[in-house]
Amino acid sequence: MLRIVRYSDKYEKLWEQYVAKSPRVTIAHRIGWLRVFERSFGHKSSYLMAIDNERIKGIFPMVCIKGILRRKLFISLPWIDYGGICADSQEIEELLLTKAIEFVKKENAQFLEMRSVNGSGLGLKTKEDKVTFILPLTPNPEEIWKSFKAKVRNQVRKAVKSGLKVDIGGETHLKHFYRVFGENMRDLGTPVWGYSLFKNIIQEFPLDTKVILVKLGKKVVGGALMLLWKDRVYIPSASSLRSYFRYCPNDLLYWEAIKYGCENGFKYFDFGRSSWDSGTFKFKKQWGGEIKQLHWQYYLNSIDEIPSLNPSNPKYKMAIKLWRKLPLSVANHFGPKIVKHFP
Repeated sequence: MLRIVRYSDKYEKLWEQYVAKSPRVTIAHRIGWLRVFERSFGHKSSYLMAIDNERIKGIFPMVCIKGILRRKLFISLPWIDYGGICADSQEIEELLLTKAIEFVKKENAQFLEMRSVNGSGLGLKTKEDKVTFILPLTPNPEEIWKSFKAKVRNQVRKAVKSGLKVDIGGETHLKHFYRVFGENMRDLGTPVWGYSLFKNIIQEFPLDTKVILVKLGKKVVGGALMLLWKDRVYIPSASSLRSYFRYCPNDLLYWEAIKYGCENGFKYFDFGRSSWDSGTFKFKKQWGGEIKQLHWQYYLNSIDEIPSLNPSNPKYKMAIKLWRKLPLSVANHFGPKIVKHFP
């Protein structure tokens, strides 16, 4: 008999088996993210499963965030680009959603947000202002290199001629990446995610996480977190120091990540989410990947309109301007305390 239950540790093996075999899951459906978010932010998780005769038929990872003014939000999933329901049928999707809505109402949360790759017929309000780019890889990186437009190849060559080099490692590289990441986020006017988040990701997925550093001599001028899972390479966070942009560090960083994917047997490179026609959208588009529309779906409980919790929202304009003026030490101290209240 099919039943919807809340996840507990005794189901971990079954959950991972389902994730391993299902073609619809994303990297966000790995059970390890539950521990990452609890350890990093203290978020309460409400992971749901559809079980029939001790076999999982559907999963729904969901996290409760205490937002600004302690208003609760249910997100599937925060920080990472993906989430939502993964089930064997439309009927099971609907059952999982119904149970999730019960949690939302019980906690008097403002809304439920599902970061779905594929739109579904669940009748939810949907926001489609974000996409990702997926680049198919081949075992021979030279084939990918030749497919790039001349502008991309020239930017990578410029980085190399300028003396930039790439170093790919693990946790020992993290503090160097975070130093660059924190400064770049301050310059963008956005509170930075805490160091503990990235450390917990590496410790939870040690074999599937790499840190890329771009160096000019001994100075680290760029870096990225690279996640490896199933058949793809995924870059959820990347930054370079603005004062070194003229050397094209981001171009070298992404090329080396793509080359790593080719040489290590991965089939796809996922550039991570961007808003349509944004600066990052245009940067990622030039690499020739296929645009993949993302469908962020919402159940609205105590609000009437889909929330706009992003830096492009005009009401955040003054806050962004002021944040950019903060000393880096101040921004990096208070940033993680603030951003954990946002999805």
